[in-house]
Amino acid sequence: MAARMSAFAAPAHFVCAFCGLLCDDLPFPGGDPDLQAACPKAAEGWAALREGGAPTVDGVSVDEATALRAAAAALARARRPLIGGLGGDVQMMRAALALADRCGARIAHAGQAAAQRNLFALQGGGGVATTLAEARNRADLVILVGGDATRRFPRLLERLFVPAPAFVEAGCRRLVLLGAERPRRLPAGVAVEPVDCGGLDLFDAVAALRGLCEGRLDARMAPAGLAALAAEMRTSRYGLLVWAAAEFDFAGADLLVGQLQQLLIGLNRETRWAGLPLAGSGGDLTANAVAAWQTGFALPLDFAGGEVAHDPLADQGDADLLLWLAALPGLPFPEWARGLPTVALAAPGLAPEGARIVLPVAVPGVHAGGHLVRSDGVVTLYAPAQLASPLPAAAQVLARIAAALEEAA
Repeated sequence: MAARMSAFAAPAHFVCAFCGLLCDDLPFPGGDPDLQAACPKAAEGWAALREGGAPTVDGVSVDEATALRAAAAALARARRPLIGGLGGDVQMMRAALALADRCGARIAHAGQAAAQRNLFALQGGGGVATTLAEARNRADLVILVGGDATRRFPRLLERLFVPAPAFVEAGCRRLVLLGAERPRRLPAGVAVEPVDCGGLDLFDAVAALRGLCEGRLDARMAPAGLAALAAEMRTSRYGLLVWAAAEFDFAGADLLVGQLQQLLIGLNRETRWAGLPLAGSGGDLTANAVAAWQTGFALPLDFAGGEVAHDPLADQGDADLLLWLAALPGLPFPEWARGLPTVALAAPGLAPEGARIVLPVAVPGVHAGGHLVRSDGVVTLYAPAQLASPLPAAAQVLARIAAALEEAA
């Protein structure tokens, strides 16, 4: 792939679809400066790409028409098909929903468990969120909550702290860690201040902060670090809580997110605070946004019986066929699905091992243009194709499978 990139008449920059930030100012791979130095996540995404391959059925290379007929036949035979993965662009998700409706399938994103940590909290008590641009230009106190968000979003702090903000003095901005690890990537000149939570775990630390900020907990009864932080939060002109729900991989994570949102709601009675829940990687925000646009529900969805229903705690154990969509890298293939008959529409090198039918598809923003929803959920960016490729877009292949189903009916 590297040789092909170097021979390609590449632009200076590209829109990167390999994390939810959708940065549009990264250097093209193989150029100067180096992409690895600019963003390891983008470099990892490009490194995962492989040259195009032929469709296969039972491990044997076939032409596309044969693979399409085999995929359509498998869907027609299935009694409880599941369309999963959903790592792709807006167009792919629209085609996936149309196919799910056509064959009565269930449909869910591979990262749905993490997405629902934010969704359940929002459904339960509301929330306050902002955009990357407003956070960058207005926030004077930024608190990173739990884990290290720069693992999944390496350029997060660059997006928030570089360049200088428009409406606050750059030297007055502070970055605080609440139960979070020291970020792997920290812009030059940006200092981090860990909060001493006095031995409290993250659940109790957030609960204590909420009690302090709302005046229900005496500062003398709380760890000194949390008491000092609460006092600063109440006087901040524009504060920002940042978390990545995928980092909250423990029981009750949606309850923690709910506490963060209620903390924000309470603070807004006296000053200005907002949340920045980070998502969008692997097309999770894109998939959920398109589902909401077209059905009124977030994922997971069930189209059985000619109707659409939201099934937030879906049990996929009775699925007898998996249509796995992986046009973007980084999707975790579920352990429970190993051994399940699988049809994979995947970028070269991304098809799960053991898939019976594989149809290679283009990577949005690399082999084909596509629209994706950014991490803050307010912008849908178009990522143009960067490499000449014969690979079809996933939306095109899904439409061809639907047409083959119609012909066979």
